[in-house]
Amino acid sequence: MIYETGNRVINELEKRFGNFALPKVLRWIAGFQVLSWALSLISPEFLDWIIFDRNAILSGQVWRLLTWVLFPASDFVLFVIIAAMFMFFINDSLESEWESFRLNLYVFGTLICLSLAGLMPVAAGAGMLLNSIFYSAVFLAFASLFPNQIIHLFGIIPIKAKWLGWVNAAFLGAIILTSAYPFIVGLIVLLGLLPFLLTFVPGFITAYRQQTEVAVRRHRFEKEISGGEAFHDCETCGATEKTHPEREFRVAADGSEYCSECRKTA
Repeated sequence: MIYETGNRVINELEKRFGNFALPKVLRWIAGFQVLSWALSLISPEFLDWIIFDRNAILSGQVWRLLTWVLFPASDFVLFVIIAAMFMFFINDSLESEWESFRLNLYVFGTLICLSLAGLMPVAAGAGMLLNSIFYSAVFLAFASLFPNQIIHLFGIIPIKAKWLGWVNAAFLGAIILTSAYPFIVGLIVLLGLLPFLLTFVPGFITAYRQQTEVAVRRHRFEKEISGGEAFHDCETCGATEKTHPEREFRVAADGSEYCSECRKTA
């Protein structure tokens, strides 16, 4: 019910505000990440001005609430390019499934949740953590929609997206468990993944229930078949293929059926 209600609300919002959606939103983010990396070569202090910093935000540098997502994925050019290309690929896949408005809603919803989580008094120094959670939220959405999509890890090793999704989830768990403040970090991760949880968990629960119901019906059907009337019935001793599965049954010339033991006696 919640899942269906959410879809109806989103459909209504799309009718009213769909024209304001930014096409290729993840491509834009990836492109600006490359640009940020290039600008950091000219001015290394540039990245210090866009990373999430709670104290700086509260001092008036409000642009940091959004610019942290433009922080490059690495300081090595090859990794920057690979990350951007992969983001392009994920954007096109998600947009083909959701179209621009829903993708915008998911991306900016995740960004806003992470920014609010970073403003908590206990979340000082969480700048790079927010970036990691954002990338994870985007990839988990991709892995949930395209679980069997083959991804070549390091350009060589083929692996399905769903397994990388589990690895991603394990990575987030490791971050929580190894942090100095696991409860705080866990809360930030939970808030950052809130759009993912709202989008996919109801569907996961529905699919699990359907699979369970199908399994129960199949078991019931097989039980009814196995517990039904016997097909073979020996005319002499009354044995059936259920009571004596090791015996063979044959029909005689008179039309009566006999088991292998009774035929030997006869």
